Amino acid sequence: MTTFKGILQIRRIRSRGTIGGVIFSAATLENPPIRYVVKADWKIAPVTSLFREGHLWDVSGVVDTQVVKWQDGTESKENVLVPDELKFVKASNENLKKLLTESKDFRGISQVKAEKLVSFFGDDLYDIAANNQLERLLPILGEEVATRLIEGLNQYQELSALRLLDDLGVPHHIGESVLKIWGCEAYDKIRENPYLLGVFMADLKVVDEYAINRLGFCENSPLRLTAYVKDVMFNAFKTGNTCLPTSDVKYRVKRLLGDLSHQAFDLAVTSGEIIVEGAITQVRSMHIIESSVASIIRKLAESPSPPSLVECIERQVKVFERRAGIELTFEQKNAVMQCCTSRLTLLTGGAGCGKTTVIEAICFALEKLSQTSHIYIMALAGKAAQRITEATGRDAMTIASFMYNVDAEDIPDDAVIIVDEASMVDILSLLKLLKRVPPRGRLILTGDEQQLPPVGIGLSLHELVKTSIRNPVLTAVKRQSEESGIPAIANQIRNYGEVKSEIVFSSFEGLSDGVSFVECDINSLEHQVLRIYEELGGDGTTNDVLILSSTKHLTGGVSNINALIHDKHSKGHIISFNEKDFGQVTHHINGRPLRLGEQVMYTRNDYQKDIRNGSVGSVVGKIGEVVTIDFDGNNVDLSLPELSSLEHAYSLTVHKSQGSQFERVIVVIKKGRNLDRHLIYTALTRAKKQVVFVGDKDAFYQALNTSNAQNRYTKLSHHLAGVEGMCI
Repeated sequence: MTTFKGILQIRRIRSRGTIGGVIFSAATLENPPIRYVVKADWKIAPVTSLFREGHLWDVSGVVDTQVVKWQDGTESKENVLVPDELKFVKASNENLKKLLTESKDFRGISQVKAEKLVSFFGDDLYDIAANNQLERLLPILGEEVATRLIEGLNQYQELSALRLLDDLGVPHHIGESVLKIWGCEAYDKIRENPYLLGVFMADLKVVDEYAINRLGFCENSPLRLTAYVKDVMFNAFKTGNTCLPTSDVKYRVKRLLGDLSHQAFDLAVTSGEIIVEGAITQVRSMHIIESSVASIIRKLAESPSPPSLVECIERQVKVFERRAGIELTFEQKNAVMQCCTSRLTLLTGGAGCGKTTVIEAICFALEKLSQTSHIYIMALAGKAAQRITEATGRDAMTIASFMYNVDAEDIPDDAVIIVDEASMVDILSLLKLLKRVPPRGRLILTGDEQQLPPVGIGLSLHELVKTSIRNPVLTAVKRQSEESGIPAIANQIRNYGEVKSEIVFSSFEGLSDGVSFVECDINSLEHQVLRIYEELGGDGTTNDVLILSSTKHLTGGVSNINALIHDKHSKGHIISFNEKDFGQVTHHINGRPLRLGEQVMYTRNDYQKDIRNGSVGSVVGKIGEVVTIDFDGNNVDLSLPELSSLEHAYSLTVHKSQGSQFERVIVVIKKGRNLDRHLIYTALTRAKKQVVFVGDKDAFYQALNTSNAQNRYTKLSHHLAGVEGMCI
């Protein structure tokens, strides 16, 4: 064994540990270079994302020559260096390279030339530009391109910030966001408070490394201590919480900062970065968001409606019934009346209780009475928006599309905004919507608070139904026939938190109506799911039989089940493309070639093609270099790059299915943190005729006693209770 101390440049990252530790190949800067494999444990390299290819590190440690046997049977010797110290020296100017290759101001500089320029000149490029040293660039660039390079760098206003980002080693995708949002202010912001970079970077430990070891900040810096307290609060957002118990916050901060935790918490309080009320702590930004929601809700809820409107609405409801050929229930008529005579209404009820019919009646009455000049119908998810379009015949959009495509100034003063599947709406989206409600407009939130809570932060419908906001509730099930047995069991599950009773399932005997439970262990779970899928008539050609799971990966997850069904039932021709450089190529989804007849789901919004994130369709053909997908009658042509947004859709997560309806549903039941009463209820109510639960019945009942929504910490109810005038 020997020792080494010197500068190494990382060539390739071989492995990053999950809790720290990194292995990378590196070389000295001498000519010829000496190569090493550096194996740093978690104590030496606790933050693995700091190590990037091309970066220079000062390394000292013990070197041992080892024989490595490769998969092809060959052997080679490697100098394995186990470091006792690692110190960052310099990054690889990633941001500068990207600027040179992607900006129009540097036409003629390819990625190869940019690499060569940065490798040869390094930071001297900045001085070459500042001093107009054109001649130094001519060995690499022509005079015209070299002149353009110098002019471009001198005219680039964010150059000092870009250089600082490279000095710190900030990855270019992060640097791009920083410069886009902060612009010329980026340099001063980072120098004064590097912890602001936490807005763009998920791991505060990386930012901490930049601040302490690369910018010289002290461990007890008030900026650092406050940043760690805020990071604890921001991490709570990942599980949907908008606040935390104060004792929990203090415990988490202590785990991060040790003896400095008390000082850090007090600093965050006195600076106003966190708000402590009673036993609950909330970060200032979220306090502003939730209190703003409460304030706008008060104004909407307090607005009176003209008394004369009631009789007019009653007459229009009768007209609607005649034209639609239906008779609304008392509940439905009451719901129409309340929604038409209020500026803010919650329209709730169990799945399949006729909320869509009530929405149609509301729209009809308000338009006939000239109470509105425009109605916007939307949902958070694309699939839910697509379903309500099909059900009502009215154009619906996602909330994101509404925010992006509809200017606030263009919203009529008397517009009505109707949000379907409002249980999915997080607190941030709710605030955006509330700010868009015009002075004489209405907001109607429809949904079922017993369905899944938002994927995003906080709760909206789940909390609002606890207040005195007008809330007509529908209880009579319209979607599934009573004979199917689904309504009764759905009602049991919906109310299981209050009334616990054993659920009586029908025995599974193949294709029928009703709800069954097939018990099996985890080892046979996927086999049983496939068997039942086939017995119900599933053959991979339609989604009449759909498999739902709480997870995407691992045993019983969507990915595995989709692969099983694809491998057994996908018999269509493999779709291939002629690529000029590589000849015949095929597109793969999870390693499987795309075939005609595949059931697929699109995973992003494309408003020009009228397909939304979550749209499910079938591969029907290929003409030239495009593939045609039939999304429920909308034939869409997708190019090869656009096919990367496809996933198989024989099985979906329950979250992706919310807002949709299917003939028959198979629901995978296995233990997991996502499995709770709301998820099971949502999965069950996706079916019209038949549901088969497959898996662990003990996990099923444990889940019925669990509510992930109720376990979230939020302060919306607190803010609403503290707002005067909420008793309406």
